[in-house]
Amino acid sequence: MRRLAAPLGFLAATRLVLNTGYRLVYPFLPAISRGLGVSVDRAGLLVSVRNLAGAATPVVVAAGRHSTRILIALAITLFALGAAIASATSAFWGAFAGFILMGLGKPAFDVGAMTYLADRTPYERRARYLATIELTWAGGLLVGAPVSGWLIDRFGWEAPFWLIAVLAGGALVLCFRLLEGARPGDGSPGAVPRLNRSARLLLIVFLLFSLAAELVFVVLGSWLEIEFGLTIIELGVFAAVVGFSELSGEGLTLLFADRVGKRNAIMIGIGVAITGFVAITLIGGSVAGGLAAAALAFLGFEITIVSALPFASEMQPAARSRYLGFIQVAMASARAVGALAGNPLFDAYGIAGNAGLAAVLNLAALVLVFRLIPEHA
Repeated sequence: MRRLAAPLGFLAATRLVLNTGYRLVYPFLPAISRGLGVSVDRAGLLVSVRNLAGAATPVVVAAGRHSTRILIALAITLFALGAAIASATSAFWGAFAGFILMGLGKPAFDVGAMTYLADRTPYERRARYLATIELTWAGGLLVGAPVSGWLIDRFGWEAPFWLIAVLAGGALVLCFRLLEGARPGDGSPGAVPRLNRSARLLLIVFLLFSLAAELVFVVLGSWLEIEFGLTIIELGVFAAVVGFSELSGEGLTLLFADRVGKRNAIMIGIGVAITGFVAITLIGGSVAGGLAAAALAFLGFEITIVSALPFASEMQPAARSRYLGFIQVAMASARAVGALAGNPLFDAYGIAGNAGLAAVLNLAALVLVFRLIPEHA
């Protein structure tokens, strides 16, 4: 698989940039709301509309039907434009439009990157390749959050988005130099696949554990500011700690998911996430306890999603990118609901309400996988 080294490195680096732009919003949502002159609840609408835009992923996937490389280039373009518009306007409705474009670009890029690698790797070894680019999800916090916090503290909330727009523009140029064009037999969009029972249930599983994570993650910044009085810089450090926990989950998946079986790894991850969310409800009143519990919850979430994506990539191999697009719709819809409901739930019941509901949703996902979704033959 030496021929995949350059494309894999490019996809991972580009995804790190996009993930940073996607994830920095969560710990710095209060700072963004102050910069825009709106309440945190109204700023939460930016996250919700961005996530909801991901429901249009199949449309973007179909627009890139000529090749996976075209899909990836289109996704990068959308994200770069969104970051530039959000930062250039410095107003709520400008940010609103920019977040929609970023919400269209990010999941479409993920579909393109996963399809590109899945088309070129055998299923029994696929988790290690997809986990490699998934490492950048944690990197968006581990590397991106502290840098973003520094930029916001000195130059305002727009600064990291400007940097991301420039870096994404550079990636667009490199895309056509480092990635292959269309090949016969690639997982092109094609016709809408007829989903079997396992494929339909797996969409529900993605919806459940994504909603659970979003309910907690969207209020992390508010919880830490209100409960413990953390500053912008300290929020960046906390986000990096959560990112390190996620990086650990991605690394464990890279090493072991192919060995233990991707379905088993999914169930292990969900079990760990449930433990973490329950722990938040019990020990979330202290900085150390809340940090440890949140780290455990997102360790489990990362094991779950990084195992579930290669598992999903073989559900509909004849229409791989279309089905992965549906996966993105499920996650985007769940995140949109979570972003919309997270803050009101937090206002009413505190972090225990968000984390408790997250634990219940994960338990439902675990039951579905254990009872109704078999391993691939």
